[in-house]
Amino acid sequence: MKKNILKTQLVILFILTLFSFISFYFGNDLPDNYFTITSDNSGNILSYYFFSLIKFGSYFSGPWVLIPFFVFSLCHTFIYDKREYMVDVLNFFPLVFFSGTVSFFFFHDALGIGLQYILKNAFTSLWLGIYTGVAFGLFLFGTFRGGFKECIIKAFNFTKAVPAKTIQIKQTLAAPFEKKKPVAQIEHDNSLRKRMDSILKDDKKKEEDKKESSLFASLNKIKPQNILKTKTTAEEVSVDEDDDIEDAVIKPQITRPTFDESNTVVKSSQENADALKTSDENNKQSEEAVEREPQVKKILVTAPLNRMADTSTDNQYFNIVDTATEATIEKVSNEPDKAYFEQIITLLESKLTEFKIEGEIVNVLKGPVVDTFEFRPGAGVKVSKIAGLADDLSLALYGAPIRVVPAMMGKDTVGVEVPRNPRDIIYLDEVLSSKEFQNAKYSLPIAMGKNAFGESFVIDLATCPHMLVAGATGAGKSVFINSLLVSLLVKKSPKKMKLILIDPKQLEMALYAKLPHLLMPVVTDAKTASIALLWACQEMDRRYGILADFGVRNISGFNEKLKRATPEMLAKIHHHYEDTTAEDYELPYIVIIVDEFADLVLTKAGKEIENNIARIAAKARAAGIHLVLATQRPSVDVITGVIKSNFPTRVAFRVSSRTDSSTILDKIGAERLLGKGDMLYKHGINTQRVHSSYVDEVEIEALTQKLEALDSGFDEKAMEFLENGGEVETDEYSYGSHITPASSSNSGDALYDEAVKVVMESRSASASMLQRRLRIGYNRAANLIEELEKRGVVGPAQGAKPRRVLVDGNSPTL
Repeated sequence: MKKNILKTQLVILFILTLFSFISFYFGNDLPDNYFTITSDNSGNILSYYFFSLIKFGSYFSGPWVLIPFFVFSLCHTFIYDKREYMVDVLNFFPLVFFSGTVSFFFFHDALGIGLQYILKNAFTSLWLGIYTGVAFGLFLFGTFRGGFKECIIKAFNFTKAVPAKTIQIKQTLAAPFEKKKPVAQIEHDNSLRKRMDSILKDDKKKEEDKKESSLFASLNKIKPQNILKTKTTAEEVSVDEDDDIEDAVIKPQITRPTFDESNTVVKSSQENADALKTSDENNKQSEEAVEREPQVKKILVTAPLNRMADTSTDNQYFNIVDTATEATIEKVSNEPDKAYFEQIITLLESKLTEFKIEGEIVNVLKGPVVDTFEFRPGAGVKVSKIAGLADDLSLALYGAPIRVVPAMMGKDTVGVEVPRNPRDIIYLDEVLSSKEFQNAKYSLPIAMGKNAFGESFVIDLATCPHMLVAGATGAGKSVFINSLLVSLLVKKSPKKMKLILIDPKQLEMALYAKLPHLLMPVVTDAKTASIALLWACQEMDRRYGILADFGVRNISGFNEKLKRATPEMLAKIHHHYEDTTAEDYELPYIVIIVDEFADLVLTKAGKEIENNIARIAAKARAAGIHLVLATQRPSVDVITGVIKSNFPTRVAFRVSSRTDSSTILDKIGAERLLGKGDMLYKHGINTQRVHSSYVDEVEIEALTQKLEALDSGFDEKAMEFLENGGEVETDEYSYGSHITPASSSNSGDALYDEAVKVVMESRSASASMLQRRLRIGYNRAANLIEELEKRGVVGPAQGAKPRRVLVDGNSPTL
């Protein structure tokens, strides 16, 4: 329909053009019967009206119609006919109006007398000029669209560049009158200019290769079997179920997809598996899969637990995270020009030449906060001599706090890190949307930020296995802790990870108080912190018992083996889950974050906290418990050598002295950092510079408010442990050595016999279990437990472990 309208408009313009030429040039020779009264009967009706029409048209036409006809013909042939925009039919009207008004201003005689009269008397010259400009703009915008916008931008940029061009012309004109430079200086400038051209060209090529490789990587991820899957077997279902739901990374902004491939695959696989089980054509593989389902109920009295965590809750969790992290931030990058880098290279090389250090700067690695200039020393130049000139190089750059990297990994150059002014702000959302974070297969991925070269830097807390964070006040520790927590929340659901947060300041972690990941409320006092860490030690021992009975070495091996476990294998570890609130056998990771650790150690409970931290740091890695300690200065009186040796991963923000840097990293360098998230990351013996990402409190609050909908509650055993103040583990009684005689006084509680029955059936005892089974309050349940212990039915408390049942059903003490 659009093409038909355009063709009609073109035909109309052609007819008007032909008519205008005839009427304009031959109208004066024809009789004007419309305006002339005559009684002459020499003409017939046809000639009478035809000649009158032509004569009348000459008043409102003219050769000006040739201009819109010619322009519209070209646009129709090369532009309108090749696209499907219905709006193109409107371009006809501004073109005709613009052509007529321009002819009125510049080619007055090309218009008919009547049209001239209308334009002259109906409009003023000012408004007619404004309408002409508007019509011209509408025609250009409607015809060229994107090209028109680019032309406007180029014109604006050209206008901005006029002052610089003027200065350049002045310098060019004044050059012949200036004193000529020495030949050596001219050669040096030319060689520097050539090197800068090659450096910038290499950087541009690297960026293009990076974009191209990322495009091919994204295309290669699309597999045909994910697009069209015509047949699903039980074996395929089991493989899909084995895939970790956490591998389905949230595609956080800068743009995040609303589609989770791995979650969809799991769901469809489970539906197909159910269909295979209920159909009449069950194959052999599906029957074997059904036989492998754990039936713990046949072996034990208690109801069986699920083998793995329910993925439906995970799907709901990630849907909430997707909607809570949809905000994007447009980042404006201020890239320095070529002259900026040339000036720094000249200053650095000149200063090194003063100290008779031969060499040249061969490359510039651009980063968001610092730019690294690679200096290749000449033969016989000691690297230590270059490192010792850091203060002199800083003086050459007008006091900029530079840092010398003696040996760059994989290169034969020395790095000189120069701060960029102004520095770029690294938003956490930018790192979360990077392929390094999205494609990470880590157990506990953390988006640290970006390294000195502008690449996203992501680590796995599970391999650290514990992290020590230190730095002066205001250097960026709190923002880093927030980025760490948000990274974990984006990737890990409450089924996969639990948190224990200790915040003596009561302010930094208040936003996370209602997270479903918490095992207990945010701890704010030292005494409760010592009890919470003691519970973590008890949980560590319980997990080691589970791993030993299951025959695995770490938590990842346990969760992997759990997927193919038989009922007999599950029966071996079931007693570890009795009297717990666990719904499945899978063990989640536990991350303990302690802020202001120095403040806790200096309290009365400091010794207990220190001992528990030492135990966790030394042993808890295989059990899936990981520590993050944050403090201002980890001196010997705060962190002992035993604890410090178990923290191979350390993060140092800006400090005030070399001594503090040596205390944190065992080397200097942190005193030269820039602050505001600039840090040195040390893992093992390797140290690299990283710039922490920034996340606003408003974004954190929006995320946590969404996650409050998944209120899973605190862990009952952990809460009971905190309320009891922590129970000290004692030696178990020998079997039957403390049984009271049958003639002892009976319990006054009517539910005593029923409590005995419950304890004998479950073969374990605790106050929380009696609360649930007998539907009574905690105080009454605790009294029943004390009575059972007094009468010798159960043993004493064993910390977080359930009490041991010491008698059988035929004992006379019952």
